[in-house]
Amino acid sequence: MKTITLDDESYGLLKSWKKGSNDSFSTVIKRIVPVPGTLGAFLNFTESTNTSQLERNDFMEKVIETRCITKAK
Repeated sequence: MKTITLDDESYGLLKSWKKGSNDSFSTVIKRIVPVPGTLGAFLNFTESTNTSQLERNDFMEKVIETRCITKAK
């Protein structure tokens, strides 16, 4: 078990992902944060979450496109 510090905005964002009073923050994080470096985890995340409706979706798409172009060179 670890203690982390979040500002109010981050706490609010994390709390908004909870699906009920029995949903812990650990469960939320495991559900929404993909395992770094695994395409399968990222695809699972995008398929299980309506990512087209997320705030800053356009920013996420640009970052992914940039990284794909950079790696392809």
